[in-house]
Amino acid sequence: MSEKKNTSDDGDYVSVPQFYAGTDVFLTGGTGFMGKVLIEKLLRSCPDVGHIFVLMRCKQGKSPEARVKDLTDNPFFETLKKQNPTALAKLVPMFGDCMQLRLGMSDEDIRQLQSVSVVFHLAASVRFNDPLKDAILTNVLSTREIFEICKGLPSLKAVVHVSTAYSNPEQLHVEERLYSPKADWKKMLECALQFDHQVLNILTDKITNSAPNTYTFTKGLAEQVCKDYQSQLPLVIFRPSVVVNTIDEPLVGWIDNLNGPSGMLLGAGTGIVRTDLMPLENRANTIPADISIKALLLAAWQRGTKEHTFRGDYLPVYNSAAEYEHSWQYKKMLDCGKANMTRLSFTKLLWVPGGSATTWRLKYYVMVLLAHILPALLVDALCLISGKKPFLMKIQRKVFLAQASLRYFVYNQWIFETKRFRSLRDELQGDDVKTFSWHLSEEKIDQFYFECWMGVRRYLLNDPDETIPKAAKKMNRLILIDRVLKVGFALLVLYLVWHSSILHHLEMQLVRHSR
Repeated sequence: MSEKKNTSDDGDYVSVPQFYAGTDVFLTGGTGFMGKVLIEKLLRSCPDVGHIFVLMRCKQGKSPEARVKDLTDNPFFETLKKQNPTALAKLVPMFGDCMQLRLGMSDEDIRQLQSVSVVFHLAASVRFNDPLKDAILTNVLSTREIFEICKGLPSLKAVVHVSTAYSNPEQLHVEERLYSPKADWKKMLECALQFDHQVLNILTDKITNSAPNTYTFTKGLAEQVCKDYQSQLPLVIFRPSVVVNTIDEPLVGWIDNLNGPSGMLLGAGTGIVRTDLMPLENRANTIPADISIKALLLAAWQRGTKEHTFRGDYLPVYNSAAEYEHSWQYKKMLDCGKANMTRLSFTKLLWVPGGSATTWRLKYYVMVLLAHILPALLVDALCLISGKKPFLMKIQRKVFLAQASLRYFVYNQWIFETKRFRSLRDELQGDDVKTFSWHLSEEKIDQFYFECWMGVRRYLLNDPDETIPKAAKKMNRLILIDRVLKVGFALLVLYLVWHSSILHHLEMQLVRHSR
């Protein structure tokens, strides 16, 4: 089916801010990483937007105002607060739970959504190792329930379901279309509602057909929910790849989670992670958060400004992913990290960063033992002796499990078709080009490696730039101690070898004399 330009009934171009002006929006997952970026961009670049209803878990003793403050109380919203101090008053928390029927919302709250025209469903469990029951309830049940709520919204223009570029991981060449279901989502949902965790845990491998994890399996099921509702709702499927730090706005390099490369950089930069099992020539497909959110807003804009009557079903799919040449090669990412580890080190250092990645499994497990487990046991023993709580072995266990859960994605590479995704920016006109378009170049990507490192430093470790000289002094001290210990260990080994050779020589002499 041919796609139409974003025009009104009289043929005039409808700008993105015009489309969202006076429009009430409902979103799930608003307290997550992408949710925060979406809320900030929508309020800052579409200042006339109506209310933004945000589904939140209920916390006893917290008022709606306090929940909104929790959501926006970080540096990421400072630009918005300066430009439009009253903008945050448009946020309306809606208490509920994505793992429950009707999203756990009250009848009164659902009635309050009657004015909503645009819906963004971002809520999902991104933990790869979630029990199958929890993953189905979070990723599949929530999708069905929000669609059922959407069916009762009289002014609905667009519903954007945020999936993942890895919802069909067996497809190494991913097109912007739906793929065949791997299971019946209705039966899977029935099982999750009927059986307990233990039963489903036993059957997980059988049910998921040995999928890499429950996350990709259930996100694939959720896309099939979209397929069944496509004739009833103005739906869009939006598939981001690995969403990383912001590249441009409102803060360069902002991040608030340890998913993907940010976790790797933090672990290596603090000296905790010293080895991993990965082919360095492979690439990770990442997309900056602000670029993905621009496209997400445009996907709803494009869907909502098209005619509402179509011949047959219409379900556009967007792969929000980087072109191959703009993806992250692991070697380049690690080299960039190493270049910054001593020059722009963290103040929260456990030891001098170092180590290497390998594809040789025996070497990897030996390195895990020598560089992860034994130092963790030593540090935890010292903590116990000094009356402090041991911590490092627990961290190293999480590191090992995290590396194992990512191995499937590290050892495979995907090619994502992004023609429809890139076409979103091609339809922009006037001021929308500056506000909602994006451009990536090789030079910008190279700079982005550095900005991601600084983002981890500033926003995950809360290390302001003013602490760089202090961190450098601490790094120099640790480097000196590290060298002294290594020299001391080498001398000890030489002494033991020399001492054993002397003893052996004396023993031989005694044997000769005894004869």
